[in-house]
Amino acid sequence: MSLFVCVLSVAKKKSLFDDRPVEIQELTYIIKQSIGQLNEQIAQLQRSQSGSKRREQEKKHSDNVVVSLQSKLANMSKEFKSVLEVRTQNLKDQQERREHYSTGPALAGSLDAPSSSGGAGSIALDLTGSNYQQMQQMQLVDKQDAYIRSREDAVTTIESTIVELGGIFQQLGTLIHEQGQMVERIDANIEETEVNINLAHSEIAKYFENISSNRWLMIKIFAVLIVFFIVFVVFFA
Repeated sequence: MSLFVCVLSVAKKKSLFDDRPVEIQELTYIIKQSIGQLNEQIAQLQRSQSGSKRREQEKKHSDNVVVSLQSKLANMSKEFKSVLEVRTQNLKDQQERREHYSTGPALAGSLDAPSSSGGAGSIALDLTGSNYQQMQQMQLVDKQDAYIRSREDAVTTIESTIVELGGIFQQLGTLIHEQGQMVERIDANIEETEVNINLAHSEIAKYFENISSNRWLMIKIFAVLIVFFIVFVVFFA
């Protein structure tokens, strides 16, 4: 998270003189690799859970943990993608300002032909000065071209990273949706199991009640038989 905050603070800077492209590229690469590794680890955890045999409550808890991790990683990927989009826009704005400042009347005037007034000595001096100015101007143009190419490469790299993060975010969204459906099915199975347990408990209670009532009936019948037997022995024997 500290790397993410560092990239955010550096990427939001719009100054031409306080830009640190190498540092931003290194931090961007590290964070992108970390997000990819976390995504792979969560996917491995999900696969290991799907292959294990556990009780419904334990499976529900594990699935909830996976969904929570996936949601946090998806939010982080989305925020990091937004930071990279800000960085891309800042690079484009910096390039526009640099082109605006570097193409002015002074730059155009430095490439004009030397004045034709004066003698041969002045013409020779002017030609020497003009060649020197043209050489400096060519070096400046080369530096500007190198700067522009570096900025274009940085924008291309960031846009490629944004596309990769978009793919990871979409993949996480799909996994979260699937995990959510799985958790809902587990909840439904748990509720159905609870209903079946309650029904079984009710049936067992009814069975014991019937047994108890039948037991009392058998005792009453046995008592009546004993009474008849005693009466028969006493009066008819």
